[in-house]
Amino acid sequence: MDKLTEIERLVSIGIIQEDAESIYSLLQTEEDPIFCMEIIPYYALFIQSCQEYMGKVYVLEPVAQDLKDIRNHIKAYSDRFGKSKKRVLSVDDQQNQDFKSQLRFKFLKNKNIHLNLGTYWMNARHIIGNTQQLADFLSVENIFDNKNREKYSQISYQIGTFTESIRECIASSLKYPLVERPCISTKINSYYDINTNKKNRLFLEKQPKEINLFFLHLLCNMNFVKYVLRPLFIDGNIWAFRVEYIVTYYTLRGLERLKNYCENNDDISIETEEINKILSQGEKLFKTKLRNCMMHYNLENAGVIAFENIEKPFYGIIENCFDNMNYYEYLHCMHSLSDKIIAYLENQFDFSDIKLKSF
Repeated sequence: MDKLTEIERLVSIGIIQEDAESIYSLLQTEEDPIFCMEIIPYYALFIQSCQEYMGKVYVLEPVAQDLKDIRNHIKAYSDRFGKSKKRVLSVDDQQNQDFKSQLRFKFLKNKNIHLNLGTYWMNARHIIGNTQQLADFLSVENIFDNKNREKYSQISYQIGTFTESIRECIASSLKYPLVERPCISTKINSYYDINTNKKNRLFLEKQPKEINLFFLHLLCNMNFVKYVLRPLFIDGNIWAFRVEYIVTYYTLRGLERLKNYCENNDDISIETEEINKILSQGEKLFKTKLRNCMMHYNLENAGVIAFENIEKPFYGIIENCFDNMNYYEYLHCMHSLSDKIIAYLENQFDFSDIKLKSF
């Protein structure tokens, strides 16, 4: 093994260790149930990427397959929009049936009085999650099934066990990295429930339900990272950076797929000028070489490590992928892009009449 290849291997292990330590820190402090559900896909991404790097599955079945499926849902809306459209409507219909079935009297089931979408908000009125998206991402077939408790208890146990094993194994040869946390513990305080089948204060009437749902899911993804996850770490934490990168990238792909669909179909019409501006800015940040090492841990022969930059933040990977840009400059550009995406998505709604309730 030549010297550069050995350095690439050590950097791969170093990034795994830093990610493991950040996740372990959250596992030790975060107890809010909404947060714990919303963060699972990113824990699943960590576990699956580690196992791919090590070439072996360490998590026991059926949890191993559950985590793989949950990881794959991170890129759910980046597929062709026709498929995403069917997906969001299918989940909406399933939630509709689930909640309607809970009505005690049969005649009430035809009254359309049930609520089939719950939304979660931070105090500053930022929507950061919703029940339909969670049911989809976590592969919940029926939210009222009592077997869910055991299933997700097992998933949580395997996540904790795997993370602890990784950090202890690496720490036998490398010291634990320091994870700086300006904020310890988050609390999601507010909610708002609606029936998606009739007029409500959350959705715009001029847009089809599938577009409202699609935009809502994308916005929840972006806002969760900005308003919930990022504040838990200092700016520059590698794991939070990687999560934001991945969420932003797949949100961009989702918007691109929607734009392409509207240009080739007549059933949905949206203004694409702002999407084109966002896509243009995004293409400058999401180069293939960088994207591959953000999605996976194996950096050997990836062309992103150089001896002269190895001591820089994030091991000099940004400097090796972009001319005249360092890690913190790139981070600033990505935050700026994320803000523009969020602003565009929020403009698809009118939250002014939303009356939030406290948990």
